[in-house]
This record gives sequence, structure tokens and C-alpha cells, in this order.
Amino acid sequence: MYKVITSLLFILTCTVSANDAQYFWRFGDGSVSHEAEPEHEYAQPGIYTVTREVYLGGKLLESSEKQVDLISPKIVGLIILQPDEVIQGQNVEFLANLTSSEPLDLHYQWYVAGEPVSVEDDNGKFTTQFAEPGDVELSVDALWQQTVVSSTSTQLKVIEADDDGDKPDDGDDNPGDGDDNPGDGDDNPGDGDDNPGDGDDNPGDG
Repeated sequence: MYKVITSLLFILTCTVSANDAQYFWRFGDGSVSHEAEPEHEYAQPGIYTVTREVYLGGKLLESSEKQVDLISPKIVGLIILQPDEVIQGQNVEFLANLTSSEPLDLHYQWYVAGEPVSVEDDNGKFTTQFAEPGDVELSVDALWQQTVVSSTSTQLKVIEADDDGDKPDDGDDNPGDGDDNPGDGDDNPGDGDDNPGDGDDNPGDG
């Protein structure tokens, strides 16, 4: 339970006494009260809007509201966990690591270079890859409903991917020319062999 003493939130500005005025409190969790200075306990941590209305003779004299933040005081810190290297064109996973004094029902919004990105699973994890090398800012907001309760950012160094030099397109072991079995100049040429068509031991004339 989380107790809130409303007299610490509001200072009465009207001059009527508590006996003459009527009060109507809304605590943002569905609970109401008609006491002048009620105490209220919240069952769950959250950020609640407390409203107070003061009436006299059925006429509204004052209306005001305050926000009760039962989330931010419980957050110890938020950091982004990342791998040692971020390589161009390779998938990389980041994690929003939030430390708090008790479990909190939060969700996260990621930003790359200041632009929001959508994440399928809202569990604090973000998987992506970077097409270009260089410096990139990555940041994340922790939110309770639509309210940012903590945020952090980090500078990434995206490393250029190494070229694969093991298998170049040319200069391999079997080039198209100059190999061990060339198309010409072998041991059995088409001319100049031991049995030429003329000038042999049995010439047709002479």
C-alpha cells in the first residue's frame, strides 16, 4: 500500500470553514472521498492525478488537481546493455536494463539518431542492424503508460565490415589461361612432330 496525505498536496485557498464546505476528492484509481483532508492508500505503484473540488451551498468555490508520482522515486537507474562491437550489416541486440526498488510495469521506446523506432516485443530488448559505419546515438525512454519516468542514451561506434579476401574473383588456382594444360604449346603439337607428312624415310618422290 502507498499512503498519500492529501493535506501535503493541497493548500486550501478558500476562507470557508470545514464545517460549512463540502469536498469531493478523486484519487485517480477510481476511489473518491468527501472528507476535508482525507488519507488515501494506493494498491499499486503508478502516476495518479488527484483532483479536489470545494463546494458551498451547492456552488463550486474551488477546483484543483495534483499529480502523485509513485514510479519515479522507485527507479534507481537505467542503462543500455550492448555488445563489445557493433559491426556494419550484422544483427545486434540491445537491452534496456532498469534497476528499481520493486518491480514496475513499464514499457520502452527506442530511438536511433533521434528517430523513434518500433519494436515488436515490448520487453526492453531491441534488435537491429546498421547499414553504414560511423557514430550513431541510441537512446531509450522508460514509460509508465504515456509518461516518461526515466531515459538514457549511448554513442555507438559502428565498425565497417571486413572484405572477404580469401576468394577473389580472379587470380585463383585455376585461371583461364597460363595453367598446366594450355590449349597450345603442349607435348603433341599439330605440326613439327616425328612423323611429318613430307621429308620422311620413304618419300613419294626423289
